[in-house]
Amino acid sequence: MSIRKRIYVSLVASVSATLLLSFLALYYISSQILESRVKNTYQLVYNNYKEILSREERNLRVLDEDKPLYGIHHKYKIEGSSCEDRAYYRVFSSGPYYGINKKYSDGCYYVGVNLEEVLKFATSLLGVDWLVYYERRYLGDILNTSLDTFMKDKVVIGDIVIDKFSDQKVILLPLNVSGYVIHGSFFDKKLLMEVPVVDAKGMHVGRVLLVKDVSEIYRETYNAFIALSIYSFLIVSFLSFMLLRIASVLANRIIFLKDVTASIEKRDFSVVELLDGSEDSWKDEVYDLRHIIQNMALSLKSAFEELEQKKKELEQLAYYDPLTGMPNRRFFFDQTAILMENAKRYGMPLSLLVMDIDFFKRINDTYGHDAGDLVLKSFAEILRKSIRHADLPARFGGEEFVLLMPNTNLQQAKVVAERIRSNFQNSVVVYQGQEISTTVSGGLATYIPGVQSIDELIKMADEALYEAKRGGRNRIEVYKAKR
Repeated sequence: MSIRKRIYVSLVASVSATLLLSFLALYYISSQILESRVKNTYQLVYNNYKEILSREERNLRVLDEDKPLYGIHHKYKIEGSSCEDRAYYRVFSSGPYYGINKKYSDGCYYVGVNLEEVLKFATSLLGVDWLVYYERRYLGDILNTSLDTFMKDKVVIGDIVIDKFSDQKVILLPLNVSGYVIHGSFFDKKLLMEVPVVDAKGMHVGRVLLVKDVSEIYRETYNAFIALSIYSFLIVSFLSFMLLRIASVLANRIIFLKDVTASIEKRDFSVVELLDGSEDSWKDEVYDLRHIIQNMALSLKSAFEELEQKKKELEQLAYYDPLTGMPNRRFFFDQTAILMENAKRYGMPLSLLVMDIDFFKRINDTYGHDAGDLVLKSFAEILRKSIRHADLPARFGGEEFVLLMPNTNLQQAKVVAERIRSNFQNSVVVYQGQEISTTVSGGLATYIPGVQSIDELIKMADEALYEAKRGGRNRIEVYKAKR
């Protein structure tokens, strides 16, 4: 191949790679900008909506007993001695209301503002559409009227009952939204935001869905991406034309070394063999640089391989129990933060099982610690085979094990706990010709609103474990809140 053709091929390859990387970089930057603008829009709408509710709540708190209510307000007497003034939602035949319990001279009343009017104000202020819906299974608990009366003229989609909405088009949008999502076609984008509807008991019985048109944000970002892509293409084309006139064999050799060192920087050492300069007839500084890079790459490859091996060994020691091979306490706590956050923020079910092998000290005293180690290994293996891949088991120390089960309610967790207990009860460990049988006790707790950390959940499960031990062992006890 002639030198001219070699320069042309190299140039085309370099231009193509540069353009591709430029487009990828522009796409990444545009995506980050787009994501940031959408997030800022969400925070603006959400915070302003919450501020509107807070303003209404403040107005209700200072509402004088003798002052007549506005047309958008509703007053409802509450039976009972408790009159906690925490803000929450109530549903009447006229629609949902947001308000507080307020003490009057003749008793406790729920005083609220019509949520539909609040949302209409939010529409005029923030330019959003909206929809209010409930989960059908909770309606009987929150209604202040009969279910049949309330269901008239309501839109029902599966288990969802739609109460109020600003526009018929909103009904066609996805309703199962957590936090916020983007929905729509390429240039027609809608930002869907959910606000939980919480009743007097703190239960999420429904949602307010806020819908903001963000099509303009996407159009602006797409247009900027296209303009910058065209500009990048023109710049690269002009520079390529200039390079075509000044390129030489030396340029090709330098580009080759540059590409090789870039691969080495990314720890791709497969290119080291390409640095062999035996076929290079140019014995100059570039030739010497080629051999220096080759020697450096071989040294780095050896060092990285050694570091990678050390890293794996250290991770194994830091996060796994050497006897059972199970995750240890440190690994467990490192992995639980996001699961607890999902439970607290989105109400996702989360259950924790604390287990303790019964009479383990007796096994060690009778058969020796080697036998005890076999029992621990046996239980760890049974535990692995009895749970899902998404569950998080760990050995906390001694004969104590824990199991965190995400997306698992109390009834489902009971089934898993009983399966583990039963499988271990029916297992036998053979040590020096002797069969060793034992059982396990467990304490089970599930996340409830108000639990702030995994430590609190563990403490709840520990209390249930204590009850299991006190109740005769070989059983699973569920945590019962103290009254």
